[in-house]
Amino acid sequence: MLRRRMLQAGIAVGMLAVSVFGWSSAANASPTSFVAKAVHSGGAGAVAVQATGGLSWYSRSVTVTSLKFYVKAGECGKLSVIGSQGNLVVDAKGWDRCGGTTGGWQTIGNVTLDGSAVSGGITDVTVYVRDVDHEIVGYADCYRVNSSCYTGQY
Repeated sequence: MLRRRMLQAGIAVGMLAVSVFGWSSAANASPTSFVAKAVHSGGAGAVAVQATGGLSWYSRSVTVTSLKFYVKAGECGKLSVIGSQGNLVVDAKGWDRCGGTTGGWQTIGNVTLDGSAVSGGITDVTVYVRDVDHEIVGYADCYRVNSSCYTGQY
């Protein structure tokens, strides 16, 4: 009897945590990965900066998984990951990195964008990469409801 009541209490606490923190999985098919890059010569040249990673969507929050940032040798770049709901920015993170003399991939890791404070949570994630020296910006706009990411540069 006591065990059953403790189990029921544990389940209730777990469900409460899921509803408060938005840790349950999204019900629909959501985009699970992205690539954002800025390429020299209007897209025909060498990659200056690039970001890759996965997306784990929850009821209100999103975790960007295995986030990596490439910066070409001799270049500096900025990486921004923004979780929003329509035009409302809910959470954002950013990094500045330089490629040094050899360039290469730099591991950022897993990054959580917290949408628990907003009803409906984060519905889209935008990843921006910017070649600071040449002012080229690449992006990946990922939308939970469309189950897709759109990429480009300007």
